[in-house]
Amino acid sequence: MRRWKPYPSPGRWLALVLAVVFTGGCIAFAILAQRHFSGISTEWTINLEFYLQFLAMLVMIVCAGSAWMRFIQAQTLWYGLDRNAVFISSLGNRELVPLDQIRRLDFGIQVGKLPRAMLQGIGCYWGESVDAEQTQVFVRSTLSMSRCLFILTARGTYAISPSEMEMFVQDLEQRSNLGATKRLVPETEYGPWFNTPFWSDSSSTLLLGLAIVINVLSVGLLAWYYPTLQETIHMHFDAIGDVSQLRPRYQALFLPLAALGVTAVNLLVAMLCFRFEKLVARLLQGASVVVQILFAVAVLMIVRS
Repeated sequence: MRRWKPYPSPGRWLALVLAVVFTGGCIAFAILAQRHFSGISTEWTINLEFYLQFLAMLVMIVCAGSAWMRFIQAQTLWYGLDRNAVFISSLGNRELVPLDQIRRLDFGIQVGKLPRAMLQGIGCYWGESVDAEQTQVFVRSTLSMSRCLFILTARGTYAISPSEMEMFVQDLEQRSNLGATKRLVPETEYGPWFNTPFWSDSSSTLLLGLAIVINVLSVGLLAWYYPTLQETIHMHFDAIGDVSQLRPRYQALFLPLAALGVTAVNLLVAMLCFRFEKLVARLLQGASVVVQILFAVAVLMIVRS
């Protein structure tokens, strides 16, 4: 198989710069938030200021993660070509396009808006859209749509950007004229971690997002009431609602942290098993939501007691 690098574009370096900036912002807000935990546990100053810094840190983490993902996606993108197929690989995932199913090559096809349009061009152009004939277009390029090479097949159209485009087209046509040595079907092989189907599954991402939102709200509720809590608080309740044990108030902070840990473990397991059993992965995300709700109820009972 012959490999072709994508056309070099400033998008990957823009993604790198943004990733470094957002990572720096995350570290800065983490340091600010950490100052509220200085001294002994009874002197921790958990309040609304801490919560705002905590939210800012979360926003920076999300932005930094997206930028790093875009950069890595562009860095790992390559195109392959052999006697039977065209290969498009990035993040350990590889798409296969059989040569005998390619109808023609084209340039300058009009493509509709890609998802997350504001992020396109940062790192690379990536996603699914449609052309003027409502044919599905799979965009896997470092260049804008007006400069892409389009491979039209029965399944859909692939927009790519090999660095030496003319040589790539000549090589593809020569291999097509020779004929395939075996029949293949279009397929995608997914890596274990950057598992695109998991993040594209609306049910899984919705449940994960809901779990995180509940966790963030629990932290906010706790930060709002923390300065007014007594030094010892009611943390455990029996079946009839009587107090069973008193604990130092700082231990209430461990509730959302423990819930977040459960969600993180469920996420890792779900990503690993999604390729084999989607239902199990979705149930794990649903369990994360239930756990977050239970811990949120425990926080609510603490601030009301």
